[in-house]
Amino acid sequence: MRAWVIVVLAIVAGVVGAWLGYWAGHALGWTTNAVWPQQIGGGDRAILLSILVSFASVMAVAWWFVGRPLRRERRLLATGRLAHATVRKAWPTGLSARDAAGKTRKQLGFELEVHPNGGGAYTVHTTDMVDAAAVDAFAPGVEVNVRYDPAHPERVAVESLAALSPA
Repeated sequence: MRAWVIVVLAIVAGVVGAWLGYWAGHALGWTTNAVWPQQIGGGDRAILLSILVSFASVMAVAWWFVGRPLRRERRLLATGRLAHATVRKAWPTGLSARDAAGKTRKQLGFELEVHPNGGGAYTVHTTDMVDAAAVDAFAPGVEVNVRYDPAHPERVAVESLAALSPA
C-alpha cells in the first residue's frame, strides 16, 4: 500500500476517533453546552477523552498497516523455509523507516517468481523493507533469497540478494 494512503487513513481514523471520543464523553455526562450530533461544547474530560481516542485510533492504523507486516516479515525470516526467487517487478511504496542501528530502510513492492526446493514455481506480490542503499539492486531479473511459509506459500519475505548470501 502506498504511504500516502496510510497517512490519509490515519488522518481519517484520528478525526473519527476524536469525534467518537468526544461523544462518548458526552454520553458519560462530561460535556457542557453540547447538542448531539453537531454542536460540540466544552468539558475538559470529554475533550481529553477525545484526544486519547484519536491518538489510539491513529496508533491502531499505524500498527495495522506498518507494525503488523513488519512483525510478519521478522517471523518469516526467522522460521520460514528458504527458496530462491526472481524479481519480476519492484517499485517503491513511499514508506521508509530507520532500523535500530539508525540505517534507513525503504519499503519496496515486489512481484516475485518463487522457486521452492522440490516444488513448482509460482508468482507472488509482496512488500518488504530493504536497506536504502540496496534499493536499486532489486531490478527485474535479479535473483533473491526468500523465506516463505509452507502452510501459506503466498506469504514471502525477501532475505537477501542471491549474490550477497553466504555460501
